Amino acid sequence: MANPTPSRPVDEWTSAQRRMAGGGVNGYTARGEPVFDHLVNTAHEWANVPVPVPGSAVDPTGELPARNEWAGIHFFDVKVDLSGLHKKYYVYSSKLNKLFVDMDKVVPFQIKWDGHPGLYVRAMMMFCVAEHLKQPVRRCLTHKHTDDPSNFNYEHSEHVLATENDNCKYEVNPNSLRHSVKVPLSLQHGCDHTLINYKFMCKTSCTGGLNRSPTDIIFTLENEVGEVFGRQIIGVKICSCPKRDKEKEETNLAEPSGKTKIKRKKEEKPSKLMDPPKKIKQELFESSPYSSFMVTAANPQIAQLLKEHIKKWEEVKSVEWNAERISISPLVEIIDNVAVLPQPYQ
Repeated sequence: MANPTPSRPVDEWTSAQRRMAGGGVNGYTARGEPVFDHLVNTAHEWANVPVPVPGSAVDPTGELPARNEWAGIHFFDVKVDLSGLHKKYYVYSSKLNKLFVDMDKVVPFQIKWDGHPGLYVRAMMMFCVAEHLKQPVRRCLTHKHTDDPSNFNYEHSEHVLATENDNCKYEVNPNSLRHSVKVPLSLQHGCDHTLINYKFMCKTSCTGGLNRSPTDIIFTLENEVGEVFGRQIIGVKICSCPKRDKEKEETNLAEPSGKTKIKRKKEEKPSKLMDPPKKIKQELFESSPYSSFMVTAANPQIAQLLKEHIKKWEEVKSVEWNAERISISPLVEIIDNVAVLPQPYQ
């Protein structure tokens, strides 16, 4: 069967395509149309443009590792195991998604995935605050010293995060200097997760190490070449009193944001320079039907005025007592349990 007649002359196709691509023609089709392996923009220098390689893995321990949680196709998940016997050494806050743990104490983690073989879990500590994101997490000078008791059975003195797994591999990225530990995963029959014990070999408060900066543990599910299939993040604080620090941070989280505590002004105590109210006690004669009473002056001026009144009352009382056929007038009248002081004679 003869080839169909081309819709346009070959010379016209060649001329048009040559003007577009600079003459890069590599043969013609059965219809007489030109074939090009690629079109080249000659106005741009393509030699320095990086071309992504399909299937290449991004380094999970690079200078700025990804921080988004991602279950992936293998349903990756990590949780702190709270059923162990060492819970007095660590507590977990679901409100904060944060682990509070004492130094050099074992914490079991539940690693879940779909059971696919040939996978690994990598654990790496990373600072949370923006100004420290690029800095690797290292041990302080005191704890990484060979004479420190925590290093007697621990060979990886630079690593804060340690594991008791015999098949683990401790790694240090030569570019970012980030420390991590990688453990191969295997799932036993009848189980939906595997347990991996981790320990933390420095404290958050250590100077020259974590320097009180908040940290996270980044768990990544990887294959042999480091290709990431899942990612989970849990916060961690390494401290001497895990329960106390957990309650404190949860309390701070519950307080309304943007509001500061206002301390109430204490009630002012009376000045020592001001004299306390003076008490004046006046006793009546035994023949009087009225009982003794107590008068409290509000200030020194009132007390002085009362003293003057009492002096005049004493003079009146003496005159009435000695006068014949004159009944003694009481110094105080009691009306509805209220003491009324009469005006003195002038």
